[in-house]
Amino acid sequence: MGQFRVGFFLLHPNTWFGGGQIALLRVAGWLVGKGLPTEIIVSRVEGKLPFQPPKGVQVVNLNVPALKVSGKVVGTSVAISAIFGLAKYLRQNPNQIVIAPGWADGGLTLWAKMLAKSGAKVAIWEQIHVSAMKSQGGNLYRQLAPRIIKLSYRHADIVAGCSSAVADDIAKLSGLPRERVHVIYNPTDPEIEAKAQEPVEHPWFNNSKIPVILCVARLDPQKDLPTLIRAFSIVRKERPAKLVILGEGSERAKLEALVKELGLDGDVWMPGFVDNPFKFMKRATVFALSSKFEGFGMVIAEALAVGTPVVSTDCPSGPAEILGGGKWGKLVPVGDHEKLAEAILETIENPLDRDALKLRRKDFSVEQVGEKWLGLLRSVWR
Repeated sequence: MGQFRVGFFLLHPNTWFGGGQIALLRVAGWLVGKGLPTEIIVSRVEGKLPFQPPKGVQVVNLNVPALKVSGKVVGTSVAISAIFGLAKYLRQNPNQIVIAPGWADGGLTLWAKMLAKSGAKVAIWEQIHVSAMKSQGGNLYRQLAPRIIKLSYRHADIVAGCSSAVADDIAKLSGLPRERVHVIYNPTDPEIEAKAQEPVEHPWFNNSKIPVILCVARLDPQKDLPTLIRAFSIVRKERPAKLVILGEGSERAKLEALVKELGLDGDVWMPGFVDNPFKFMKRATVFALSSKFEGFGMVIAEALAVGTPVVSTDCPSGPAEILGGGKWGKLVPVGDHEKLAEAILETIENPLDRDALKLRRKDFSVEQVGEKWLGLLRSVWR
């Protein structure tokens, strides 16, 4: 059938760019390094791209029209326009295999392919535990996710989940046989070791006597950061400690108010998004994640890769798989700030060996993930 091209489709790169999208970029960079023509396809860009494309990876901007209300883009208008824009692109590029990170981007890509009647292939790499997401409420579009999966995923050429639990959930929602749903973990940054060596100027990370608890997460309800802050208030009563939360999002004002209410102003630092979180990870005493649900939880794998002890909620899904059911780090119930505080304190006092933790990273290397993707892509293009 000749050579194929790979395109990674991002529907809303400016408003939704997290661990799953970062995983796509890492695989894209690996594939292009293997000589496979690879590009990032975006529906539209508002201002500046929120990412730096890997060397050799082209960015295709479909630049679809969007409805704006009070100067803000209406997301549903972009989604509708993107179906037609992507369909046109697939008609012009029938030798393409498009990989989409989940139900929103994936469902749209499948509808575009059907509209285009193109020979292009579609792969979906689900990045969230959809049933858990739906149980937390949210907008109508999220509530429709199981229905979108049931109607569309059976038309995909490849379906994968970023963890075993996500793959199980996809099979249940879509009606696909479980053996048709692959498990492909998200890869850690291939340059994580070098980036972790960069210096950190903040004094908290240069004082070995006072432990630093670190979290890297979007500031939104899914990450349940109020539980982490309340857990830290308990830790702080037991011993001197600092909490650093790297990330930005809609809940900043709420979280800052909670920090002030608990009297933690001098012990919590939230600098926003940082380009290199790994240098902070390497120097943290404990990495903590308090999420209500995840798909994978890439930041946990990254913390282990630099040898930092981890405490995480045992949320659906990903953390328990990454941490080997508790072998590589402590797991606590979702929403339980007292158990989270207890686990953090225990980890400060009796941390796992950092060199031993680093051994876990081989299971999440971009080489291992890339080889698995390459094998699947070749299998559907025969």
